[in-house]
Amino acid sequence: MSLDSTIASMTTEEKVGQMFMLAFAGDQLDEARILMEEHLVGGAYISNDNVPTAAAAVSLCNQLQAFARNTRLGIPLLLGCDQEGTWSVITAESAMGPGNMALGATGDPQRAYDMYAVIARETAAVGLNVVLGPAADCNSNPHNSIIGMRSFGEQPELVARMTAAALRGLQENGSVGALKHFPGHGDTRLDSHRGLPTVQRSRADLNRIDLRPFAAGIEAGAKIVMTSHIIFSALDSERPATLSPVILGDLLRGELGFDGLVVSDSMNMQSMKRNYDPAAAAIQAFQAGVDLMMLAEEHYDHEAEQYLANQRALIRAVIRAVDAGLISPERVDEAVGRVLRLKTEAGFSTAPRPGSAIVGSQAHRATELAVARRALSVLRDRNSRLPIDRRAPITLVNTTKRSAYEVLTQTRGIGPNQATPAFDVFSGALSAACPNLSVIAAEDFDLGAMLSSGLIIAVTENYTLPGMDFDGALQAEIVRALHESAGERLIVVALRDPYELATFPDIDAYVCSFSFRPCAAQAAAEALLGDFQPTGRTPVSVPGTELQA
Repeated sequence: MSLDSTIASMTTEEKVGQMFMLAFAGDQLDEARILMEEHLVGGAYISNDNVPTAAAAVSLCNQLQAFARNTRLGIPLLLGCDQEGTWSVITAESAMGPGNMALGATGDPQRAYDMYAVIARETAAVGLNVVLGPAADCNSNPHNSIIGMRSFGEQPELVARMTAAALRGLQENGSVGALKHFPGHGDTRLDSHRGLPTVQRSRADLNRIDLRPFAAGIEAGAKIVMTSHIIFSALDSERPATLSPVILGDLLRGELGFDGLVVSDSMNMQSMKRNYDPAAAAIQAFQAGVDLMMLAEEHYDHEAEQYLANQRALIRAVIRAVDAGLISPERVDEAVGRVLRLKTEAGFSTAPRPGSAIVGSQAHRATELAVARRALSVLRDRNSRLPIDRRAPITLVNTTKRSAYEVLTQTRGIGPNQATPAFDVFSGALSAACPNLSVIAAEDFDLGAMLSSGLIIAVTENYTLPGMDFDGALQAEIVRALHESAGERLIVVALRDPYELATFPDIDAYVCSFSFRPCAAQAAAEALLGDFQPTGRTPVSVPGTELQA
C-alpha cells in the first residue's frame, strides 16, 4: 500500500496518534500499551529510566513494537533516545564516547563520524531507531547552563563540520539522527527546562553563527530537525521557535530547504508548561509546522498515573482541534505523511530484535578511548610539570563534595545517568600507577594539614544536567587556596569544560578533557603519566584568559 493510500485509509484518531512521540515511567508497560494500541501513538521517547541495561532495552523495544504490530495498520514505532555522548541511556554498558565538546577538541570530523557510528550501531542493536542528536548548537555563551559540553564548540565552521560528520556516522550505520535545537540553543543563559529563554542576536549573526551547522547537517542528509523552546527576537519576537510559523515555515522549510520531519523538543519542559496551556501550545505547534510532538518523561514530572492521563487528554484535545478546523486536514496529512515517509524510507520494522551483544564491545570501547585521548588538551604547562614522575610524592585532591554526585542518577532518565563519578575513574587509574599517591576528599580538605613538598593535583568536574546545576561550589575555593600555597607545584585536571579558568586565571598547569565520561578520565590519567602526547585544543574560548577557540 502506498503512503497516500495509507493516509487516505486512516481515521482522524489514527492520524493524530501518529503525530505524537510520548513517554512513560520506568517499566510501566500497560501505560505504553494504552498509548500504542488505543491511541496509535507514532513513537516513544525512551530514557535510561526505561532501559537501565542493554537487555532491558531489547526486551522493551520488542514489546513496544509488538503493541504497534497489534494495531489495525501495524505501523512501526519511532523509538528515540538522547544517546548524544554527554547525555546517554544504557550508560553503564554502552560506549557513548566522551561527548561533543571533546569531539570538537579533536578538530577531526572523522572522530565524530567514528564515535557516532558506534552510537548508531549500539542503539540500533537494541531496537532504538532514532538518536536525538547531534546537538548542532554553537556554544557561544560561556554561561550556557544546559548546552555546554553537549556542543562541539563555539566556532560555526567547526560545529558545522562536526555536525555533518556525526549525522553521517549515525545514518550510515543503521540509525536516524535529529539535528537540535533549531535554530540554535548556544547563546542562552537560561535552561529551557526551567524557563523560556530569549536570544537577542541580530539576523546577520544568526545566519553566520547559529544557522551554519544546521545548514551543514541538512546538506549532509538530515531526516529530522528538533525545535527549540526559545524566542529569537530577530526572527519572531512573540513566539518561541516551536510555535513559530516564521521560524519553522519561512526559515527552516523555505530558506534552508528542509523537507524532513520536524519534531518538537519536549513539551513538558518548563519553558512550555509555565507559559502556555498544554492543549493550546500543542495546537499552535502543529499549526506552525511541527510534525511530531514529543513529551519526554521529565524528572520533575513524577506522577505516573497523572502523566498518562495528561498525555491522553492532549491527544483528545488535538483531535477536537482537527474536527473543529483549527488544524486543517491538509496540515494533518502533511505531518502524518512525513512521519510515515521517514519510517518507510528508514526501514523501521515491528520485527523483534535478537540481542545486544554489540553494546559496549571491546572494539567500541577502544574507539571511545581513542577519541578521548585525541581530545585531551594540555591548555597550560608553564613550568613543564608534565608528564609527572610516577614515583614522586603526589597529593591528589578532589574539589567536589561526595554529596554533589547524587544528582547524576536522579534526573528521571535524561542527562548524564553516570553512577561512577569521573574523579573516581581518574583516581583509580592514577593510584594504580603511582605508589606514593595520597588522596584527599573535598570534605577533608585542610590546607594547613595536608600539603607536602610534592606535586599537587586538583581535579575539577562539571556535569550538564537538565533543569538543575551541578554543585561545584567548593571547587574554585579549593583550587585558589592550593594555588596560593603550592604555586607552580599545582596541576589542575579538568574533567569538564574549561570555562572555570575565568575564576582562577593564574593557574600554571591546566589539563582539560572537555568531558566527564569514564573514557575521558582514563585518558586524562594516561596523559599525566606520559602514556601519550596530548594534541587536543580547546573548541571554546574562555573570557579573561588567553584561551581562544
